[in-house]
Amino acid sequence: SRGWPPSTTTANTSPCSSQTTEMHIGLLVCGDLPERYSAIAGDFPEWIETLLRDDGLAQVVFDVTAGDLPDDSSGCDAYIISGSASSVYEDEAWISDLKEFVRRAADRRVPVFGICFGHQILAEALGGSVERAENGWGIGVHTMRVVQRRSWMDPQVESVDLAMSHQDQVVELPETAVVLGSSDHCENYLVEYTPTVVGIQGHPEFPASFAQALYEDKRGELGEVVDDAIASISTPTDAALIAQWMKRLFADG
Repeated sequence: SRGWPPSTTTANTSPCSSQTTEMHIGLLVCGDLPERYSAIAGDFPEWIETLLRDDGLAQVVFDVTAGDLPDDSSGCDAYIISGSASSVYEDEAWISDLKEFVRRAADRRVPVFGICFGHQILAEALGGSVERAENGWGIGVHTMRVVQRRSWMDPQVESVDLAMSHQDQVVELPETAVVLGSSDHCENYLVEYTPTVVGIQGHPEFPASFAQALYEDKRGELGEVVDDAIASISTPTDAALIAQWMKRLFADG
């Protein structure tokens, strides 16, 4: 959600169907990175593959901005929706198509996990609202407090630290939604939209090298706050924990 500039790299569009016993995870990429960033740390597919680190998972990548969406939301076992430079309230055909896909997946109880823009698209697709945050950019590592628990949130913790980069926020939730985690900067940080559809505002997939480059590029706009953001990524985050939660959500779903 306005987290970095877009690029035009084309994603792989292999089908989800397979004769293997692997769980197929459809990665819906909502805008690839410019080369100056991908040269530092790779791109969304590499990040998600590294985050999940599981031989039992097969990743299938869809370039959503190019109009590439699965024909059937039940084609994969679960889906991840990536971050994006775009905002979910923009009048773009691919955004409207993605919202419709989310609604179909939710109706069929297909597990979906949204990250940043992905979290926000879940909210808008299911009846919530997203706006530019009144308290400005969220960058650096922020702490989320767990306020409600679900069975897939195992191991249990009281708080989660993740890197952030967002200017938009979910400001109104759908009627079915339940807030599972909040931060000082973002009240609706971790949200269960339905028992199988979950979104998070933080970025468990961000490599520290990418986060640092991204924050540096915002120095002219944000000033000294960038120093604190860069300092915050020098310590480990809870990305591995979120990966465990995601895999449990997918398996339970």
